[in-house]
Amino acid sequence: MIAARLKNSARAMYAPVAAILLTLALGFLLVMAITDDPVRAYRDLLFANFDSLGNFALFLNRATPLTLIALGVIFSFRAGIFNVGGEGQLYAGAITATVIGVTFAGLPAVVLLPLALAGGIFAGAFLGWIPGVLKVRFAVDEVVTTLMLNIIVLLFTSYLSNQVIRDTKSYGAVSEMVPDKIWLPSLPGVPGATSGIVVAVLLAIATWVVLFRTEWGAQLRASGTNLRFAKAVGIPADHRIIVAMLIAGGFGGLAGVLYVLGIGHRFEQNFSPDYGLVGLTCALLARIHPIGALATAIFYAMMINGSAYMQISTDVPRSLVDLLTGLLVLLMTARLATARTRS
Repeated sequence: MIAARLKNSARAMYAPVAAILLTLALGFLLVMAITDDPVRAYRDLLFANFDSLGNFALFLNRATPLTLIALGVIFSFRAGIFNVGGEGQLYAGAITATVIGVTFAGLPAVVLLPLALAGGIFAGAFLGWIPGVLKVRFAVDEVVTTLMLNIIVLLFTSYLSNQVIRDTKSYGAVSEMVPDKIWLPSLPGVPGATSGIVVAVLLAIATWVVLFRTEWGAQLRASGTNLRFAKAVGIPADHRIIVAMLIAGGFGGLAGVLYVLGIGHRFEQNFSPDYGLVGLTCALLARIHPIGALATAIFYAMMINGSAYMQISTDVPRSLVDLLTGLLVLLMTARLATARTRS
């Protein structure tokens, strides 16, 4: 039994590991064409995050939203929904938490903190609920609706951060600071690292339990695998799909809240280096498995932060990571589509 499980795990890991190695190999060839010291460039890309506690803190802060968005994508994908709305859900959670924190700054922390958390999660969940309902009730393509919602939210938050809640004493499209009484504490022993990473890890474990160790999770996966069969055996598949999209959006909203309360302490219009796309990549690379998503989010956080150190020490631009991300998305999406076609 154990040997069979290990064999299945090895098979499951083959595709993502092969995709990572192929992508890194192609990236190394590009780096060789740009700089005279490709080894140093790749060393900084992958390992500079561990050179100091400050670098390590930034690395953990980057991994937190990636993990949460990837977990949200996993819930929607397991329900058979190709959710690409992580970026909009992230921004919705961040702007809502900021508006609540700034507007009701006079409230005590025991009231304001859960209010900001609940508001941000609700905003993200609402953005997940819309495409879920449209998909189930009217068969509207979820890719179109989630992409359109991303654009709407980004434009709306841009308006708010420039015209309504902008901090006139600061440069750029940034809001006023939320009260420090609702800031999340730093991770013990790692100054500057948000304790939100602990939340992300715990939610990754909880997601695995819900999806693979509960009846609700089994019904959700059945609905995503074969909707007609699920309905035929009495599973309320439509309801499961909508709830999954609510959860997915809530995870994205929570990622935005944790950024505001634990990292930026204000809303910044350009705070996300495409977390939505990268979180989607993490989920695909993990083959839609929550524990694997935690690992791939850590890997991507390492690369995103490492690209900045690489650009400083060599002539390689940090946009190389964007290219590698796109290539991994292409490889893993093609792999997932092929697997679905075969099944």
